[in-house]
Amino acid sequence: MSATLYLGGTIRTVDPIRPAAEALIVDGKRIVFVGSESDARALIPSGAGIRDLDGACLLPGFVDAHTHPLMLGQCLSWADLSGVADDAVVVDRLRAHAATLPPDAPIRGFGYDQHLLPGGRHPSADLLDRVSGEREVVVMHASGHGYAVNHLALRRAGITSDTPTPLGGLIGRDGNGHLDGRVFDAACDLLTGPGGVKITNHGPNLHLGDDPDVLLAQFLSAQQVLLAAGVTTACDCQVTERELGVYQRARTDGYLTMRLSMMVLSSHLAALETLGLHSGFGDDLLWLGGVKCYADGSLISGTADVPCGCGNYHGHVYHLFDELAELIERAHRAGLQTGTHAQGERSIGVVLDAIEDAQRRTPRPDARHRIEHCGLPSDDQIARMARLGVWPVSQPTQVWQYGAGIRWALGDPAERMYPAGLYHSGGVPVVLSSDTPVTMPDVPRSIHAAVTRQTLDGAMLGADCAVPIDVALAGWTIRAAEVLHRERSIGSLQVGKLADLVLVDHDPTEVDTADLPGVEVVETIVGGRVVWTR
Repeated sequence: MSATLYLGGTIRTVDPIRPAAEALIVDGKRIVFVGSESDARALIPSGAGIRDLDGACLLPGFVDAHTHPLMLGQCLSWADLSGVADDAVVVDRLRAHAATLPPDAPIRGFGYDQHLLPGGRHPSADLLDRVSGEREVVVMHASGHGYAVNHLALRRAGITSDTPTPLGGLIGRDGNGHLDGRVFDAACDLLTGPGGVKITNHGPNLHLGDDPDVLLAQFLSAQQVLLAAGVTTACDCQVTERELGVYQRARTDGYLTMRLSMMVLSSHLAALETLGLHSGFGDDLLWLGGVKCYADGSLISGTADVPCGCGNYHGHVYHLFDELAELIERAHRAGLQTGTHAQGERSIGVVLDAIEDAQRRTPRPDARHRIEHCGLPSDDQIARMARLGVWPVSQPTQVWQYGAGIRWALGDPAERMYPAGLYHSGGVPVVLSSDTPVTMPDVPRSIHAAVTRQTLDGAMLGADCAVPIDVALAGWTIRAAEVLHRERSIGSLQVGKLADLVLVDHDPTEVDTADLPGVEVVETIVGGRVVWTR
């Protein structure tokens, strides 16, 4: 691979020492020069190529610190129910999708948001029976935390009115105690079949089975979506044997063209302990990031452990608090980074207590334990995060896409949803991500949401939770690389780092804020090689 000189546009390095440059040279897989055009031309090797950016903007490749790539690929092959606000449209889209499938295949959909549907209700089993009574109909909620299914799917899963609700789960029932079709969080294990992935109360089971070749094709489809968004590194935040098998095959067979970090679900922690694996095992393309735990449910689906305003809590937790603390302590002791899903203030507190106790027993000064989403932390908890070195990983596009529904459900507390601005002012690193497919990996849209805190209805959710544009851009680059412990190789345009680059048509730091969502990716480069182009 010959050297390439990039010039003729804006180069935003996200390097505080040299935030902008006129020229950049890539030789092989790495950046070998960042600086002025005159110096670059004097240094460029004979036979090197020259890439004129033609006024476009070169940035570090985006690092998406919280994603679900295989889940994204699977959902892309299902009926798209995102944005649907009418029960009849739910039925019509699922019927249209069913017509494209073999006659005995299950009918699956993804992306419905109950806040948009009549009465704020989830699709019922009766409604989904209108799609088909002879085939399973299974639709995943936009959060990925559960499903609405028809009566046939309930029967085949062995779910009856007598089935006990598992800890950390929900089996929906109507006012008369009859099954209404909702199967959420820890109850999702019941839907993966006798030979499917089982995770008990360690999270929502999004690991529906499929043929291995189909799963690989679905991942490759998702990889293209991520690369088209300029994402050069992603962290899958819920890995089981299903994901691990697909990613290893893609790596071995040469299909993996982006970098992947894997957070293995806590249901598999014992296996990691037995093997002695710790964070960082792997190579520059595929490595073990750590362990993913769950404290409570989803803000979007209404299953998070949050106050309901009547002195009680709504939603549920996955583990008894001592059990969750033990999982975090075990992972910490084993040399593993933890990323714990926690939305409500009480659950966030349990996670912080567990991390502090684990550090006291086994000091690891740079563990960088994470809290995924970290939906509604208090001011005191933000101060504790700064003191303990805990990194929240949030998703501003969810504020834009789902914030109005959260405000409707929670009222004033929703103003603090994913409070990146409060992290920034409190000395806590701001890391941004997509949680795709919960929201799609659209980095300019995410940056716009972080900077404006606008919701789909045009309102603003918590103005003091907004961040400046440079903080948002760093949240998708160097801060995200740091939370993955990869800042020495990715996240900024510096000499010696891997040449992971994204070319966008306009400099996001210079366009009007309202125009940020219109910034488009032109080209994505991983290790000096163009892997996607518009």
